[in-house]
Parts: sequence; C-alpha cells; structure tokens
Amino acid sequence: MAKREKATEAGSSSKGFGVLSKEYFRMYCEKTNIHCIRYLYDPQLHNVEKLIWGILLIISIALCWFFYLMLSERFVSQKLQTVVHDPQYPVFLVEFPAVGICTDNRINWSRLEAAKNQFLPANSSAEIVESFSVLVSRLETLRFGDFVTNLSQLEDDNLEAVSFVNLTSLAFFMTLSCEDMLVKNSCRWRNSLFDCCEYFVMEKTEYGFCLVFNSDISPRSKEIKKREGVNFYPRHNAMAGQSTGLNFDLVLNESFKRPNSEANDNVYIMIKKPDQLNNVIYSMTQNTETYVTVRPDLTWTDDSTRSIPPERRNCLFAEEQSELDSHDSAKRFGKPFQLTNCLNRCHESYLIQMCNCSLPIFFLYNHKVKECDSVSLRCLARHNDIFSYDKRRDEDALFSATKPGMTCSCLVNCYLLEYYTATTTLPLPDRRIPKDPHQKLFKVDVHYQVETMPLFRTSLEFTIIDLIANLGGIFGLCLGASMVSAFELIYYLTVGLAMHLYDNHYYGVLNKQIKMQWLSFKRYLKNEVGHLADNPGNQKAKLRHPSDQRKNAW
Repeated sequence: MAKREKATEAGSSSKGFGVLSKEYFRMYCEKTNIHCIRYLYDPQLHNVEKLIWGILLIISIALCWFFYLMLSERFVSQKLQTVVHDPQYPVFLVEFPAVGICTDNRINWSRLEAAKNQFLPANSSAEIVESFSVLVSRLETLRFGDFVTNLSQLEDDNLEAVSFVNLTSLAFFMTLSCEDMLVKNSCRWRNSLFDCCEYFVMEKTEYGFCLVFNSDISPRSKEIKKREGVNFYPRHNAMAGQSTGLNFDLVLNESFKRPNSEANDNVYIMIKKPDQLNNVIYSMTQNTETYVTVRPDLTWTDDSTRSIPPERRNCLFAEEQSELDSHDSAKRFGKPFQLTNCLNRCHESYLIQMCNCSLPIFFLYNHKVKECDSVSLRCLARHNDIFSYDKRRDEDALFSATKPGMTCSCLVNCYLLEYYTATTTLPLPDRRIPKDPHQKLFKVDVHYQVETMPLFRTSLEFTIIDLIANLGGIFGLCLGASMVSAFELIYYLTVGLAMHLYDNHYYGVLNKQIKMQWLSFKRYLKNEVGHLADNPGNQKAKLRHPSDQRKNAW
C-alpha cells in the first residue's frame, strides 16, 4: 500500500502544465452553467456532435458581441429624451409670474420744471435749459433696441451741453409713477383688495423703468420678500380662470404727454419669471379690457445628464455657472440670476462693445465700465439695427440676405419654468369709459388657464443601468449566462486554477524546472562546453567576456 501511494504521488507530481490544464478544463466543462460548454468535453458524444455544439457556441458568442456593439454605440451616443413626468402637476407649486406694466410714453412731461430744478445748476443759460428740454423729449421713447428717434435728429441736438446730466437718474425722475397710472382700490389678488403702489414696484427692464408685480429683483421687492417670508413671496396661486389671479385698472392722462409727442397711448404688459429682468411684451389698446391667460410649463433635467456637455444637453445647472467677477453688480444676485438673465447681460456686452459704456436704465449697474451720457444716445441710434435683433448662430445660411444683430450663446436653466401667454382684448362698454376724453382706461386680468400643468422630465435615453440590464438579458438569451457565471469563470481562471496546480504539486515541478533553466543559463554564461560541462563542480570557471577570443569558445 505504501509503495502504491508513493507511486501515485510520484506520478501526479510529474504531470506537466498542459496535462493539468486539460484536466482542469474538463472539470470546468462538467460543472459550468453556461450553455454548450459541457458538450465540448463530453466523452459520450461523437466528435461530430462536439463540432456542432462548438459551432453553436461560436455563433452565440458572435451574436453577443454584435449586440454588445449595438448597445455600446447607443450608450456612447448619449441621446436625450423628454417625457411627461406628471401630467397633473398643480400650478400652485410654481411661482405666479411677475407682471410688468410699461407705457409707450416713458416720461411725465408735467414734471419738466421740477426736473430742471433738480438736475440743472442755478442760473443756467437759456441754451442749456433748451438742450435739457430736448434731452428729456428724447427719453420719452428710449428703449434698448427700439429707439424711435433717428440719428439725424440727434445730430442736430446740442447733447454736449447737457452731458453732465445722469441719464439713469433723469429717466427715473421723469418716469410715470404708480400714482400716475394705477387706479386706487382697483388692484385685486385672488379677489382680495391690496394697495397697488405697495406691491407694484418700479424696476428696470430693456423697455425702461416699468411697474412690476410679484418681482424678486429690486431691493424693494426683496424687502417685501423678507417681510412676508420666502414661502409666501413671490406669490403662488392655485386657482384658474378669470378674476382668480391679478386684476387692476390703470388710466393714462394726456396731460402727462409732451405736446406733439411721438409716443402713442398704448400700454405694454410683460409676463416673466420673478427673477427675470426682461421678456417679450404684449400691447394693450386704450379703453379695453385685456384678459391675459397664462399656462406655465416646467421642464427639469435630471442628474443622469450631468456627464453630457452643456452644449449637447442645451441647459446649465445652477452650480455650473462660471464664477462672477468681484466687481460685477450681478454678483450679489448669485449664479441663478446670471443664468436667467444671460440675454440681458449679453445685450449689455454689445452696448459696451459698440458705445464703450453701459446704461443702467436697461441693465444692472456695471461698475467696470462708465455710464452712458447724453452724447451716447447718438451711438444707440447709430447701432439700433444691431441692438434690435437677437441673431442665432448659423442663421445666415438660411436667409438670402444677412442681417446684423447680437449673437448670444445663452443656455437655459436645467430647471426651466416657462409661461406661455395668450391675450384676449374686448372693448369696454360706453358706461365704463372715462368721461374725460384726456383719460384712457385699461382693465387687465392676469390668470392661469388651468389648475394643473404637465411636468416634463429630460433624461438620458440609455443610461449605464440600461446598458447593464440589456447586456444581462442578451448574455442570458444567447449563452444562458449571468453575473454568477462571469464570477465563476473569473474564479476558475484565477483562484481555482492556482489551487488545482497546487493540489497536483505542480509548483514543485515548476521550481525544479526553473532551477534547471537557471543552471543551464549560468553554464552558458561560463561557456561550459565539452569536457567542462562534465564537471559542474568547477567553481573556478570564469564568466565569458564578449571580447574573449578563445579558439575553443564553441
């Protein structure tokens, strides 16, 4: 028995790596749960059957590889999809829009004498007084990108004589105030009366100074927010339909206009986000009742798209905004403000580029550049065609004639709230029209269209989780494999193979082979050939030098 055990141990220890690997592969084929593998080494099958199963296995692996390439291409393309996340999202969860009121006539001409006393030095010459009156008249239609006064008129004006006058302060002093326009006790919010001039705040827009309700930009509106709380201002509204939102009346008096004024009697309404400086306007005619229907839409982009460049996902997260300059006046409003008002800031950059100044009537006060003076009005009129047009990139290829404009590469917020607006204007009955022919009445009703809105979500069409799930399904379909099968294969190729070699004493054989190879290598270096190779104990043999020219070297 002892002799037989020693013979078995000696036999197993003499097996080479090829024999052990063959045995190990047979053992793996008998135990694996991957389809077709166990048939490749089944001794009961004919070679033809093994060939058939081998071909099927190769076809299955090829299919897996083909589907993997398709899925990887779909994953690398990183396409976006927008779906309806909630079709019945309540409107009261989003802020009610800010409502701005802007008149076509930008000045109250009845305050001209007060303005002379305020802005002109004492004992001013008749020429300066006349130039000041002309300057005030030019401000009545001053809007960024829509300056009615042409350049030829401004060339004839002596604007240099009044260049010391601060245009922003003058425009704010001469603008129509809340008391000049809004009818007292006519303002209602959700059918509750409120003081019009308490919540309609004078704020700057690209149309000049306008009265804005529910804003969150100016210092005064921030005081209201601090007083009422961040949860209650800007205001929210849960109801929809006429007379459920904001209602107010305003009256324009002809006595406020300059004689022979170029301005009309229209009033413009602006629906915008509370933290937005500017948006499109809608015209309202005199002696009418205007119903402004608002439908909010909210689209949010989830975090799965953060790996995509902003230019591809077409939006920016708030923390992705570049750091604001320490001298930039927008720094105190933070990064979300910079994102919401990107177009406004881009327009200001074009004004600085063209006229080398900024005009705080339309923009936040920029401390880095000088403020435009009265002479700069000529520059505004000269480049009015550029300031009046927001140009999109690559649009020249689609139009027969190119048009100059401002090209602004602005991306929207990844939490995008938009207000889609529709207006309906009805004439007032005769009994409600003011008896004074110099007064023009405007009744306005701003309300939600519906009490719910669709909430959209933009995400990756194919995420890493989808890739893993699809790959698992494909490998399961073609090979009957799973993640456990992959771990099993890795185990058999590493730990299992190493333990199998250890159990069969292969490492001892490998050690002896390495030692023999090392001795042969040293003998080669010592040039031990012929009779020297028969005496391995010759320790005095020297290593062969490359330049050694002995005749019996080989």
